[in-house]
Amino acid sequence: MPPDAKRTGGPPGPPVTDSPPPSRSSASTIPPGAPSGRECSWCRGPLPKGRRRFCSDLCQIRGQRSERRTETGEFGRAAIRMIRTMAKRVGASDIAEFGAVFEVMTEAEHAVTEAIDGLRESGYSWSEIGAEIGWGRQRLTQWRQRREEFPGQRNVAPGIPESGAAG
Repeated sequence: MPPDAKRTGGPPGPPVTDSPPPSRSSASTIPPGAPSGRECSWCRGPLPKGRRRFCSDLCQIRGQRSERRTETGEFGRAAIRMIRTMAKRVGASDIAEFGAVFEVMTEAEHAVTEAIDGLRESGYSWSEIGAEIGWGRQRLTQWRQRREEFPGQRNVAPGIPESGAAG
């Protein structure tokens, strides 16, 4: 039995060889002739001795901050999962929390109308916005027009009468 098996108490490992164990450093992956092969993950400058990923504290702050960014789509999918879970809990006979679910719905409608207004101000057409959600231009403009009761929201639908009558 190899001497290592006695210390660990487990089954014997791979056969013992005379060669040293592979190094954990990246030195084995450095191409021949390269100066050091180690570079800062943020600025791609050379790494000083004693540093692993970033050459300075500033590069570390910037690099780690950029890694923490959450994409909008990923964030939206997480919000949808949370809202669905909240609805299941309230639906399981928690009437006291129904007001919170209704408030979430109201805030979501406010957010959608603000997003539509922002997209319209950026030059997107009603058809382009509607195509993103599978709605036609008319359906989207009617939906947005019905939400005029939200205070502080602006109407950016040129040509759509405020009263809803043709004109």
